[in-house]
Amino acid sequence: MSRLHLFFPENDLALARDLERYTPPPAAARLRRSGEALPLWYGDDGDRFVATGINSRWLDSMRDSFGIDIDVFDYRPDAYEAAPWGWSRASRREYLNLGFAPSALPDDSALEAMRALSNRRTAAKIRRRLGELLPDARLMPAARECATPDEVARCVDEFGKVVVKLPWSSSGRGLMIVDAKTLPGQTSAIVGMTGRQGAVMVEPWLSRRSDFALLYRMEGGRARYCGLSLFETTDSGSYSGNILAPQEEIGSRLRAECDAATFDALPAALGAVLSEIIGTAYSGPLGVDMMTVCDSDNVAIAEMNLRNTMGHVALALYGRHIAPGAHGHFLVLPRENAPEAPEAIVTDGRLAGGSLDLVPPGTDFVFRAELSDT
Repeated sequence: MSRLHLFFPENDLALARDLERYTPPPAAARLRRSGEALPLWYGDDGDRFVATGINSRWLDSMRDSFGIDIDVFDYRPDAYEAAPWGWSRASRREYLNLGFAPSALPDDSALEAMRALSNRRTAAKIRRRLGELLPDARLMPAARECATPDEVARCVDEFGKVVVKLPWSSSGRGLMIVDAKTLPGQTSAIVGMTGRQGAVMVEPWLSRRSDFALLYRMEGGRARYCGLSLFETTDSGSYSGNILAPQEEIGSRLRAECDAATFDALPAALGAVLSEIIGTAYSGPLGVDMMTVCDSDNVAIAEMNLRNTMGHVALALYGRHIAPGAHGHFLVLPRENAPEAPEAIVTDGRLAGGSLDLVPPGTDFVFRAELSDT
């Protein structure tokens, strides 16, 4: 069955509030409106996507130039399977509003199971289970769940400098760096965080070399490995873009930054762990964010995103619509910060040079594929 895609980047925030009628912050709402057409680049032929309004001339041009058979929703809910960016009570409500029958969508118990798996404690569980499967792997310690400032203080005593994270929050939000000097002034904030979500996750602060993710798709209770995502973040930890390059080159770079045996063992072992922990509770794309670490050959597991990710978008974009062997970046930028883009060079239905804006003009945010000359 074809799928109806819904770009819903505020899903992590909606999970934190666990509300059916959730109103995102203005910036998240603008990001969603800007990216409505993004499924054009990662959906399959015959799929549709939800758009409140779209530049039809731009859409026709992209479909013709790249041979894409994906279109806007035609209001036949019975003809499609719901495929949101991520599942929550709020994203389910969006599909109900589009006319989907409740029986075609996850019920409350299914949504609660997915929400529980989206808690950052799942990443810690994954790390511990990987350590059991790969006892010789070079992995950084698992994050610890702390319910009080005293428990956080003990982590600070052990590690010196830590990152405190809310169990449910989006990239770059809901985290705080804490050390012995700053802890007294941050105690009230920690109390507020634990009061809102019951606990915080605490992990050693690390000086990262590279941020990357292993990408999977859950199907029938099994995790199918899809590929690697090498991405970039701001100083605050927010996502800013992906590296566009052949998978072999991305793998070679990361393999050189950590223990090679550990890196080579991760895709299969992590797939087995995800199959065991998630099972049939979720079907769809997911990613496990990791880091290579400065002055270390260890790999750190940061979090699991039980949803679609920009890494999946970049992977599909490169594999389907960019010339083989090309190099560049997939960028997400506020439009006022986006430089003028060189003209796109499209050869045989693939971007071969220049830059391509992946959403229509006039949006608040730019999603862009930008290829380098080398």
